[in-house]
Amino acid sequence: MQTENVPLIVDLDRTLAKSDGLFDAFLTTALKRPKDLPSVVKALFQGRYAFKAKLAELGAFRPQSMPLRDEFVSYLKTQRDAGRDLHLVTASPQCVADAVAARVGIFSTASGSKEGVNLKGPKKADYLQEHFPDGFTYAGNDASDIEVWRYARGIVMVGTPKPVERAALKLGVPVEKTFSDPAVSWATWFRMLRVHQWSKNLLMFVPLALAHRYNDPSAVANVALAFVCMGLVASATYIINDLSDLEADRLHRTKKNRPLASAAISATSGAATGFVLGGIGMACALLLDMWFAGYLLAYVVLTLAYSLRLKSIALLDVFVLGLLYTLRIVMGIVLLRAPASPWLLVFSLFFFFSLSMAKRHVEIVRALDRGETGRIKGRGYNTSDAPLSLSLGISSSAIAVMLLFLYVANDAFPAGAYQHPQWLWATSPLVFLWVTRIWLKSHRGKLDDDPINFALRDKPSLLLGVLVAICFAMATL
Repeated sequence: MQTENVPLIVDLDRTLAKSDGLFDAFLTTALKRPKDLPSVVKALFQGRYAFKAKLAELGAFRPQSMPLRDEFVSYLKTQRDAGRDLHLVTASPQCVADAVAARVGIFSTASGSKEGVNLKGPKKADYLQEHFPDGFTYAGNDASDIEVWRYARGIVMVGTPKPVERAALKLGVPVEKTFSDPAVSWATWFRMLRVHQWSKNLLMFVPLALAHRYNDPSAVANVALAFVCMGLVASATYIINDLSDLEADRLHRTKKNRPLASAAISATSGAATGFVLGGIGMACALLLDMWFAGYLLAYVVLTLAYSLRLKSIALLDVFVLGLLYTLRIVMGIVLLRAPASPWLLVFSLFFFFSLSMAKRHVEIVRALDRGETGRIKGRGYNTSDAPLSLSLGISSSAIAVMLLFLYVANDAFPAGAYQHPQWLWATSPLVFLWVTRIWLKSHRGKLDDDPINFALRDKPSLLLGVLVAICFAMATL
């Protein structure tokens, strides 16, 4: 049975677009505008249409940044060029339907929920039968579309889950075309979880090394378990950060390819994963050590505050990042019940303040190279702040190196914990060489990643790290 001669009706959420606009809009409100959340929840109890209307009123929908299915859009353009009428019919508010239709530019009409009618399921089926009495083909993807397909002359399935696909096939309606989503690879999941960022949590092992307790199996096991707990919780916070930045990331040149921004992994799956991993990590931390769990909770609160607000406040953002790095060392100290060296902690704060400032400085430099002026999008810095970020970052690194020298002089030598402490004098100039290399790369606009992750891939940085390790080993032996 030929179905290509009837109009093709296209759904929006997870069909034309990879994402669910309603869930994204709710996330935007919950994470970016929490003061509006009570009114949104109140609207939810008044029905789905009132819920969507309230979110639309707050401007929470982002139709211009929704990731579209490129293969499906190409198919639709081919159908239009062949003379077929295309119509966008969605349960999203009418304003969203109009904006998406204008963006894509291939639909004859665009219809969305309005006048108190939520255009989904049976109501959408009634609407289509009334407006297309001679028949239609419908492109959809979820269980609510079964009721629409029941009355269609043809079916187009786009990213349809297997249970829904089986139910659609039982209707006996001809399937005109099927677009399947590729399986989500482990690599994609790991990218969302940012497992490579777990390397930062190795800082918890620093107190273990400095206290010379690497031969204590119990201490090593405790820190290793804490490392895993920290990694799970950190991955959860990274997910929350990505969910809060969905729109900005989707409009970014490279960040649009992140798993959540590109909708390779849905926002709902991401949120559920973050909730589960965060819960497991915190529960295990409580079982391991109450004090460690307390500091881990402080880390979570500070990280979320940074992700949702503080990262847009100049200087405070890099101070918080430096503090988050230092908290990792504090957690290691707490687990070992070791005495805290004020020299080490203050060195850490200034050192990681400098590295965090390097990341901001490279963003300013790149904005200048692109010819931009004024405020940098999503940050609290202007392009004119380049001299300030440079001077603050380099001076902080110089202070950090001096504090490292004072740590060696005031803690390492008097403690008598090292057989040959004179080897430790070499660590300060080696750290100085590395941090100046970071700043050289940053000022040239070539620091293309977090400084810590950059160091793990940069051969000169790895060489300097090996030399520092050799110096520590020679001092200990």
